[in-house]
Parts: sequence; structure tokens; C-alpha cells
Amino acid sequence: LMVSAEEYIGFKTSFLGLGGHAARTKQNASSFGANMKLIGAGFKAIGAGSRAMVEAENLQKKVEETGEELDASAAAEMAEALDDSLPTFLEFAWAVNKKDIQSTLKAVCKKLFDDSSGKDNSKELRLKRAEAVKILGREFLVIGRQAKKSKPSDNEVDADDIKARVEVATRTTMAKAQGQELSEEDPEEMIRMAKQMSLDAKNQKE
Repeated sequence: LMVSAEEYIGFKTSFLGLGGHAARTKQNASSFGANMKLIGAGFKAIGAGSRAMVEAENLQKKVEETGEELDASAAAEMAEALDDSLPTFLEFAWAVNKKDIQSTLKAVCKKLFDDSSGKDNSKELRLKRAEAVKILGREFLVIGRQAKKSKPSDNEVDADDIKARVEVATRTTMAKAQGQELSEEDPEEMIRMAKQMSLDAKNQKE
């Protein structure tokens, strides 16, 4: 948002549009970085998926050769392999979503800033729109950085954490659909409890 607004304002107000060119260069660099992350996440997901597939094929082959049914330990081993791959798949899904969000925002901003049809779309008004979008984008950036600092462990995505959050999200949605009131702290406490229960279950198996 902020860079798209800076690009429009720069082209319209700076000498020879130099400010716009600088913002466009920044946006192109950001887009290139996002593309590289998407490609990297894609390769990691392919690798993780291939390993899980090989594991499944080996187990299936073993069952076919021995004629025995898949026992609980083998099933647990397969489930663990899939769990290990879950963060990689999630990283790839987020990279795809992030790229889609960026492309959508860029297209929306272009339409918003370039729309000169009608009496209420003068150059001055469109510049004000761009200034407002720039402020909005700056605030999103500040809040995002603060959230990242407050949760430094988010860089290490854990499969148990993912499953716990999905489970709690489902429970929370059902609870709200039934008219139950939940505070902002309730979901986080439910996630903590779900992760602890998962850890206790693992320890009992060991």
C-alpha cells in the first residue's frame, strides 16, 4: 500500500517523476524477493512431499510383501512424517497467499489512483487518496513490525502449534456460532492447553 502510494505521488509531484521511479524500483525489488521466497518455499514443499510419499510407498510395499496389516507403530511413523512436513506446506501456502495479496493490492491501488472519471475524481482528490493510502500502509507496517517483535518465535513454525491453532479455531468458530462470548485471551489459552495435551500424549507413547 505505502509503496504503491509513494509511486503515484512521486510520478505526479516530484521533478521528472524521480520519486515515482524510486518507489517503483523499491516495489520491483520487493516483488522479486517475494517471487524468490515463493520459489524457495515451492521447492521445499516438493522435497517434503516427496519424502512423505516415499515413506508411504515403502510402508505400502512392506504391507504387500508381508501380507500383514499396517500396525499402529507404522501408522504413527507415517503420521509423524506428515506432521514434520506440515510447516513446510504451510510456508508454501503462505508464500502463495502473500504473492496473491500483493498483486491484488497493487491492482486495486492503480485503479483507485488512476480513476479520473466523474466530477469527484480530480487530480487533487486522487493525490489525497494516495496520501491517505500511504498513511494506512505505514500504520500496517508499524503494527506488523510490533507484532513480529512481540512474537520472535514465529519464525520457527511447529507442527504441533499449527494443529493446535487449527483445532482451537474450529472450536472457537463453533462456540461463537452457538452464541458463546469469548475474550481475546481465551483462544490463546486454549491453544496452550491443546499443545500441552499433545505433548503429554507423546510423552506417554514414549
